[in-house]
Amino acid sequence: MNWKFFKTNWFYFALGILSVCYIMRKYPQWNPFQSPDNPKKERLSNDRSTAKKGAALLGFVPDESDRLKTKQNSAPADAEAFLKRFASVAVSEKKKFGIPVSVILAAAYVNSECAQNEAVSEANNYFALPCSDDWEGETVTISGDCLRQYETAWASFRDFSIYLSSQEWFAKMKKTAGKDWEKWVEKLDDAGIAKSGKMSKIIQEFDLMELD
Repeated sequence: MNWKFFKTNWFYFALGILSVCYIMRKYPQWNPFQSPDNPKKERLSNDRSTAKKGAALLGFVPDESDRLKTKQNSAPADAEAFLKRFASVAVSEKKKFGIPVSVILAAAYVNSECAQNEAVSEANNYFALPCSDDWEGETVTISGDCLRQYETAWASFRDFSIYLSSQEWFAKMKKTAGKDWEKWVEKLDDAGIAKSGKMSKIIQEFDLMELD
C-alpha cells in the first residue's frame, strides 16, 4: 500500500476500524478473539442452577428458594430429612412394582404426617394401612382402628407396594398412567388411600416428580 494513498484516505481507514470495534463489542459472538470457554461457563452455571431445583436426584438438596418456599407453606421443618431418608427405598419399590417414586414418597409423607403420628411410633405403619382378612402379620389398635404393624419402616413400604399391586385397578393404572403422577394421585384418592390435594402439594413443593 502506498503511503500517499493512506494519507489521502486515512479518515476512511479510521472509520472502518471504529466500525469493526463497535460490531465486535455489540455482538461478542462474532468476535474471533473471544475465549471459547465463556459460553461453556455460562451453560455450566445454568446447569448447576437447574440441578439445585427441588429434588437433586437421591441427594435431595433443594436450593434456598425451595427452603424458603417450604417454610412459607408451613411444611414441617424435618420434611426434607423425611423425604431424603426414604428416597432410595421409594426408587427400589418403583423399579420392582412400577409405582412412581413421587407417589410413594408423598403417600408416606401424608399418611404418616411426616412420621409424626401414632401409626408410625406404635406400628412402623407409614401408610396407615388397615388390617384386612388376608393380613397375617401383627396388628395394633389406635384410636379404635386396627392397623397393620411392621418390624421396620422398609417392611411398611414393601407392603404398601404389594397392597397397591393387588388392587383390581392396578394393572390398568400402571399401563395407562405410567409416570403421570397426577393420575396416580387421583386414583389413590378415589380408592381412599391418600388425599390427592395433600399429595399433590408435597410433590410440587419438593419437585418429587424429578425422581420418577
